Amino acid sequence: MLHSKNVNITEGPIISSVITYSIPIIFAGMLQILFNAADLAVVGNFSGTDATAAVGATGSIISLIVNTVMGLSVGVNVMLARSIGSRDYESSHRIVHTSIAISAISGVILAVIGILVARPAMVATDCPSASLEMAVDYMVIYFLGCPGIMLYNFGSAILRTKGDTRRPLYFLAVSGAANVILNLFFVALLHLDAAGVAWATTISQYLGACLTIRCLMKQEDETRFEIRKIRIYGRELWGIIRYGLPSGITNAMYSISNVQIQSAINSYGESAVAGNSACVSLEGFVAAGISALNAATVAFMGQNIGAEKRERVRKSFYVCLVLAVIFGMALGTAMYLLGKPLLHIFLPRDEEGIKVGLVRAQYVLLSYGISGAVNVIGGAVQAFGYTTVTMINSVIGVLGVRTLWMRYIYPLYHSLDTIYICYPVTWTLIMIANAVVFLIAYTKYRKKGKVL
Repeated sequence: MLHSKNVNITEGPIISSVITYSIPIIFAGMLQILFNAADLAVVGNFSGTDATAAVGATGSIISLIVNTVMGLSVGVNVMLARSIGSRDYESSHRIVHTSIAISAISGVILAVIGILVARPAMVATDCPSASLEMAVDYMVIYFLGCPGIMLYNFGSAILRTKGDTRRPLYFLAVSGAANVILNLFFVALLHLDAAGVAWATTISQYLGACLTIRCLMKQEDETRFEIRKIRIYGRELWGIIRYGLPSGITNAMYSISNVQIQSAINSYGESAVAGNSACVSLEGFVAAGISALNAATVAFMGQNIGAEKRERVRKSFYVCLVLAVIFGMALGTAMYLLGKPLLHIFLPRDEEGIKVGLVRAQYVLLSYGISGAVNVIGGAVQAFGYTTVTMINSVIGVLGVRTLWMRYIYPLYHSLDTIYICYPVTWTLIMIANAVVFLIAYTKYRKKGKVL
């Protein structure tokens, strides 16, 4: 069943369809980053460097815990794309209800874990002492919103996989606007510093989740969600875990390596932490476009694999790859060239922090063309079902190489430059490894029409 508000993934011109599909996701991602950046901008302007560092210091730990479970949504994307492409509507119905159940349960579990590890994690990563208590408060309050985070993201994955990328954008815009208003209320008026930012984020996450679930309950096709029918179906659960868990572990590898890197950056003091966090916010705008094209790769290749349209599978991959590389290079370079005035928005009184942000920008922002290739090739491999192999590549390339880098190379050349150059190095290694897997998987598919 196809509605006019959805992109037709299995028919029509591919380039325009991929662009139409991706643009709302890009805007949604950029809005999310903009709202996250607003968190830093508000505390930076109304609370100072310590509060900004407190929010920034929590990022790697939060990503480690949340993104590991969020990887299961890739399993939802792969399973649902294939079932929609093959017109197996009963399977699509079971996938929807299973994924919502998983998101709710995992959100509660994440909330408990996050609250328990907040203080030990901040101490273990050498959070600056002046920011420690604020960072712990921020994490505890943030993790209270995990059920909302999971429900929104899994629900949005369902809508996007069937071709509806606009409404997740609308819901994010509403919840994000609420986040900004609440930020100003809690921080500027009530002077709650980092805790105020966390409360604004948590409340807005639940708002986005409510809008998304309400939308799914009003669907008139196989993706309709009914509370009375919510349950976990064994076959669909296994498929989601089979395809999604390796992606979650892959996310964990990136996050663990970022925790190691964050710990090293923390040793340079509050300004370094704040500057690094501000640059990460800028990178998010580029990453949003690349993530959108990753999602497009999985959706377009997955549905066309299910529909048995081999030529369209091939064209979908090449279109997404070219667009991702161009987007990463162009916007990454633009962000780098405008780095100083953009960083000044977050750190209006911290010249040292701006210098650190510019060092990171030099190595990371200018390498986002490589990141674009990594994401699309990885998405293609996921669409073919080889998620375990990509996980292994990430374990070796990210956790292995970055760990060795921080342990052996960084002590020899003790500088921020040495820390940041490991990003393009590891991206390149993973891109090569995943490209080999893709060629093997695609050759098998082209000859036999089989996927995992």
